[in-house]
Amino acid sequence: MKTKKICIAGIIAASLFLVSFTKDDGDDFELVKSLEIFHTLMRDIRILYVDETSSGELVSTAMDEMLKHLDPYTVYYPESLVEDVMFMNTGEYAGIGIDLEKLSGVYKVVEVGEGSPADKAGLLIGDEILKIGGTEITPKSNDEISLLIKGEPGTQVSITYRRDSQEKSVNIKRAMIKEKNIPYFGKIDSKTGYINLSGFTENCSKEFKSAFLKLKNEDKIENLVIDLRYNPGGLLIEAVNIVNLFVDKGEKIVEMKGRVEQWNKVFKAENNPVDTKMPVVVLVNGNSASASEIVSGALQDLDRAVIVGEKTFGKGLVQTTKDLVYNSKLKITTAKYYIPSGRCIQKLDYSHKDSKGNATQIAESQFKTFTTKNGRKVKDAGGIMPDISVGRDTLSEIVENLVASNLIFDYATKYRREHASIAKPEDFVFSDEDLEKFKNFAGDKLFDYQSESDRLIKLLDDVLKSKSNSTAIKENLTSLKSEVKKIKQREFDKYSAQIKKTISAEIITRYYYHEGVIRYNLKHDDFLEQAKTVLNDANLYKKVFLN
Repeated sequence: MKTKKICIAGIIAASLFLVSFTKDDGDDFELVKSLEIFHTLMRDIRILYVDETSSGELVSTAMDEMLKHLDPYTVYYPESLVEDVMFMNTGEYAGIGIDLEKLSGVYKVVEVGEGSPADKAGLLIGDEILKIGGTEITPKSNDEISLLIKGEPGTQVSITYRRDSQEKSVNIKRAMIKEKNIPYFGKIDSKTGYINLSGFTENCSKEFKSAFLKLKNEDKIENLVIDLRYNPGGLLIEAVNIVNLFVDKGEKIVEMKGRVEQWNKVFKAENNPVDTKMPVVVLVNGNSASASEIVSGALQDLDRAVIVGEKTFGKGLVQTTKDLVYNSKLKITTAKYYIPSGRCIQKLDYSHKDSKGNATQIAESQFKTFTTKNGRKVKDAGGIMPDISVGRDTLSEIVENLVASNLIFDYATKYRREHASIAKPEDFVFSDEDLEKFKNFAGDKLFDYQSESDRLIKLLDDVLKSKSNSTAIKENLTSLKSEVKKIKQREFDKYSAQIKKTISAEIITRYYYHEGVIRYNLKHDDFLEQAKTVLNDANLYKKVFLN
């Protein structure tokens, strides 16, 4: 009887699902057939499978896999994760303001929000978190830990942590945490302003306008740098509003085009601009995506700013959030966006996948040419191509391994314990003497990583062991291993400046938070130097718009 009721419920659900469609797209029969097969499959698993199963988990897995088949941006959120949707839109969540990461098998604090409840309670980066609310967290997943930390504002949560081999506990009152869209802005020389925009959540355009007006009216800047590097995007309307600050009212900024006509929309500048003349440079890199590409692409197409840096990520898909039953939500891709020249900069085609199920990418030979407002040629290159390219200072192999092994993280934690304060980020210097102390701290672990040379020698060693026991071969392999260690030592010296810069940033974040790292990096930034070169040469700036 129970199975019969389930079957009837399944058929009713399928029927209601079909009724909700607004048009017959010729796929109705296949839909009904597939839903009926899925229902019978679930029924037999519930009744016949050897072990107990959770229908909710099975269906959830099926839904997740179905959506993955579409694109990575179409996501189902059950009621338990709906707060994640709110965070994406508002940048707000109820918690204590810490980020945890599993390092060497234990969860450690890797970021503390300035002024957050955790900050006020004295938690520090590097603290090992043992329990949250009395629950041991070592075996928990990141999602499970997030649910333990978050809760209603005003409620308390106990945190048990270890610092300097001492176990401590503290009760922390949860509060609404607001992620900063603008972690830093200020003057970077006598006439150039700088705004670092890290996200596009609600009201970020108002925050941006306020920062710009302060720089323009109080600091009397003559040029502006907008830093969109590592900005993953967010709300489209906020991007439109930011572009509107620099272009005339009525200018077309972006257009959405989807399969469903109701999602087609043109966004124009609806307000009077703040400044249409000030020279502007926008910094971008391969991690600038979505709304970041609307801002940089629209300003490029309207010949309003010079784009400096690397080719952007290439996300030209628009998502819409819809309410579902039982307080769940669906974030679904409903359209593609097109910037003023008419180009869509989406890089991957999720509707045409290769034999391995991966999205395909348009070949460079198939890129289409468009023109900017002044007639410059630009392409839909699967991202925004900068007007002036700057190569990224990629991390060397040794620095990557020092980071991956947590040696730099652990040394910065030790440094914080031993130094109550440090110089301002702009003035902080990690000396050669400090670097020697780091080497002593790391000891034998300094070169205890497998380089590409190590991997090749091991492969050779494994092959030769099966072929020969020659003493001469063994001696040669030992000699090779010794030589590789010397190469690592030379690499340490060769990239010492990069190592010191990486350690410095890790130390600074423990005293001056994320803003401090930005301020430090501004003094060691090739992208920014190129931006200032362009802005300080009026002829060079104008020349960009003539190409």
